[in-house]
Amino acid sequence: MGLKGVPVIAARVAALAFAVLAAATGARAADESPVPVRIAVILSGGQGEVPYVVRRFGLDKKHGLAMEQVALSAPGQQYLMFRSDTIDASPGTFIDLMRQRKAGGAMKAFHGFQGYNNRIVVKPGSAIKSFADLKGVRFGEFGTTFLDWLILRAAGKKAYGIDLEKDATPVQGAPPLLNQFLAKGEVDAMLQFSSLTLEPIVRGEQRMVADVPGLMDQAGFGRKVFNSNWNVAEKWTQAHPGAVDRLSAMIDDAYAALKSDDTVWPEIAQAIGITEPNLVAAYRDLARAIDNPTYDKSLIQSTQVLIDAIVAQAGEAPIGFTEVDPAAFLFPPRAP
Repeated sequence: MGLKGVPVIAARVAALAFAVLAAATGARAADESPVPVRIAVILSGGQGEVPYVVRRFGLDKKHGLAMEQVALSAPGQQYLMFRSDTIDASPGTFIDLMRQRKAGGAMKAFHGFQGYNNRIVVKPGSAIKSFADLKGVRFGEFGTTFLDWLILRAAGKKAYGIDLEKDATPVQGAPPLLNQFLAKGEVDAMLQFSSLTLEPIVRGEQRMVADVPGLMDQAGFGRKVFNSNWNVAEKWTQAHPGAVDRLSAMIDDAYAALKSDDTVWPEIAQAIGITEPNLVAAYRDLARAIDNPTYDKSLIQSTQVLIDAIVAQAGEAPIGFTEVDPAAFLFPPRAP
């Protein structure tokens, strides 16, 4: 062939190499297209913190995701939407996760959402000073199959010999209505979402006598057990292998921003009707204390101890299961 053919061959080799490189680059670009993820939250319930900072700082794009926020109007709605494949991720309690999976729901927890924090409150002038004084009272609650109520029954019985469902008179109502019940004297004490006690306590309209994590400690259960977690649809994790690691890392970054950046909180608090600076600060401090709890494999065993105590006191019927299923939890790598 001689030396004259060398430039031609070199050109052909270079052209072929360029074509291969271009094809590989295009395939890689396609592979790296943002993965869509639909995250459902109850904005009026204070669940919009993570999506807010994700949007504000572009954290989804940082991790190769494209987040769409879906607004929920009530607890439990997310499970219907999981089943209809209209959302991919949403927070919920581990007890609901177990119930949904038992009924055929294909979802798993993958990240901590919120620790125990709800409170028992009374009027400031009430004679009730501690959990020991709750026997025989009219007690407001928002549902007798909710996790916090079941914990109050088991922990209260163990620590004080009081089962509120049997030894008090439960009065059920939606959380916002419970504040009205207490103000009007229709209940003597109540279990309430901590976020809904902030303003009444600051204004001197309510007084806290106990909280759920403190009662868990007194009963010897400890508070390092699963509570509310971020759940993800198995259909989404199967369609996007490895993407749950990125989703978890995005949420880690969001919590880091919420922990360190005070400027995000006024708008977050405004979404649930909190605008006064002192209340915004109280809400921020509460959220920082309870959000992003410990989430690791060791909690499976401690949570089982709690479930055993609940079943022993209340029976299986209110809770709907007796064993914490390890297969219901994913443990992606966490930020240091």
